[in-house]
Amino acid sequence: MKVLICASEGAPFAKTGGLADVVGALPKALKKEGVDVRVIMPYYKRIKEKNIAYYQGYSYVKMGNSMEYLGVFHAISEGIDYYFIDSERYFNRDGLYGYGDDGERFAFFNFAVLEALRVLNFYPDVLHCNDWQTGLIPYILKANYYGHAEYAPIRTVYSIHNIQYQGNFPMDIMNILFMPYSSSLEFGNCINFMKTAIMESNLITTVSPTYKDEVLTDQYGYSLNNVLGLRYFDFEGILNGIDTEKYDPETDKFIYKNYSVKNVGTGKKANKEALLKEFGLANDDVPLFGLVSRLVDQKGIELLMPIMDEVINYSNAKFILMGSGDQKYEDFFRSVEAKYPDRFKCYIGYSDPVAQKIYAGCDVFLMPSKFEPCGLGQMIAMRYGTLPLVRETGGLRDSVEPYNQYNGRGTGFTFTNFNSYDLKEVMFLAINTFNNDKKAWNKLVKQAMEMDYSWKQSALAYINLYKRLA
Repeated sequence: MKVLICASEGAPFAKTGGLADVVGALPKALKKEGVDVRVIMPYYKRIKEKNIAYYQGYSYVKMGNSMEYLGVFHAISEGIDYYFIDSERYFNRDGLYGYGDDGERFAFFNFAVLEALRVLNFYPDVLHCNDWQTGLIPYILKANYYGHAEYAPIRTVYSIHNIQYQGNFPMDIMNILFMPYSSSLEFGNCINFMKTAIMESNLITTVSPTYKDEVLTDQYGYSLNNVLGLRYFDFEGILNGIDTEKYDPETDKFIYKNYSVKNVGTGKKANKEALLKEFGLANDDVPLFGLVSRLVDQKGIELLMPIMDEVINYSNAKFILMGSGDQKYEDFFRSVEAKYPDRFKCYIGYSDPVAQKIYAGCDVFLMPSKFEPCGLGQMIAMRYGTLPLVRETGGLRDSVEPYNQYNGRGTGFTFTNFNSYDLKEVMFLAINTFNNDKKAWNKLVKQAMEMDYSWKQSALAYINLYKRLA
């Protein structure tokens, strides 16, 4: 079976969020199961500057009154073939997104992906498209390549990683797109890339079973819930996995001391001591909370703001939080650090080495998200023996079993309602369990580390999906 994964970013080449992690890990898991899987993405400036890809050929795409050149380049990473679409006009920029012509840029990419198949003489059984940036591909395939023998057998899968970002652009973009109009394209007097993919793909997925249920509601569907409802029987939720080779406390080169579930007690103690020292906090046996997150409304940071004083003043907990984003949240973190310098430290920004150290050195990992399609942080934290504290939404609900004080079951701590009071209560439950019941705590840590959130099961679910189409 031949599968081409189409995405706007992918680790290790270009990353702004979780999509890149999926695109970096899923192909490796699919390949282990015997799938001929390859990836295609834009040839961004940051990738081109590394000079790691080789020229394969070229073609042209009609955009408005001009024929736009597209080059096709090839590189291999960890045994996976990556193809890159080159365009000086559209992709030779410092950033990936956030430009006024993003609609045109990624429309070009969608056309270019299908033209690149001719250049490569590679026609997959399945085109697996991801998020709004690839949303026009299923429609272009049907509208522009109908009757072409090589393209006729190709089927499409479309994965929604975050329904909030849909790719809405003014209708006049149609003036430069070489394809016929269809009602599938239009939503709210705009072209909506995601809506197009939902209507025109053969099958649709999202990144967790609970998120699938949530996006079918008015609360979480961002106006596309009724459109998704039309495709209900073609819509599945498949929980993402994590790259267990990258996130492995036994081999992680960034953490202070490697360890496994067999020696997690001494391993985490060493990492915690070193992390506290690096951030200038006293080394003592108190619960240490960590957070690695984008600082945006989705992540539930607002729930921490009214309760931090109370949690710090009425407990012995310490905090090391890392992230960047909205100014109000960055300013909040800085103000708490200034007020409680011996209990609270923040790292404004992002660093892979520091993130890994937080996963390994903390006792509790905070994810009080308003919504979370899948989430990777909670799975990574469990892999390192750090208990996640999460709100029961999306993939957080699907991956974290709440601590049961009566039978000792669980892999973390959870709360249901999106409010500060419930978050505070479960934070104090975690603090009291750490302080007063080390036996139960150590059991939870072991149970969390023994969970299997590798990509294997997810890959098998995707393969079953592909086979349905084939």
